[in-house]
Amino acid sequence: MGAGKTAVGRRLANKLGWTFIDLDEEIERREGRPIADIFRQDGEPYFRNLERLCLKDLSSSMQAVIALGGGAFIDPENRELAETTGLTVWLKVSFSKLVDRVRIDGTRPKFADKVQAECLYQTREPFYALAKLHVSTDEGTPESAAEEIICRAGL
Repeated sequence: MGAGKTAVGRRLANKLGWTFIDLDEEIERREGRPIADIFRQDGEPYFRNLERLCLKDLSSSMQAVIALGGGAFIDPENRELAETTGLTVWLKVSFSKLVDRVRIDGTRPKFADKVQAECLYQTREPFYALAKLHVSTDEGTPESAAEEIICRAGL
């Protein structure tokens, strides 16, 4: 959340002439409701199962940039699937920058207040570090981050 997955992903896909897919948007499209409603009505385990199934479907997409939701890479099955079907990229953002970019007001599941948000950030960071390519998004633009990915990945 707030790292620039959608902004960078769209620019990267555009530069490569590939399709951009936002996993969360795809889940919402398939379910016909927002993720916050899915969490509230059916719970996180239900959402995580939808996420896993959707990623399995999408992982066979050729020439696509897929932006995973903040919790998707935590799941070992999702992580393995992402690693075996593409290049994993961690858009690394400091917590202080994240707080500047994302409203911490409860509109996002698991992001109700600053303490909860920071705990989530610290819990997830070691998993994100497992990605093959790390790109800082604290400074620069989504455009420069996309360029860095292309250069460092040799695309």
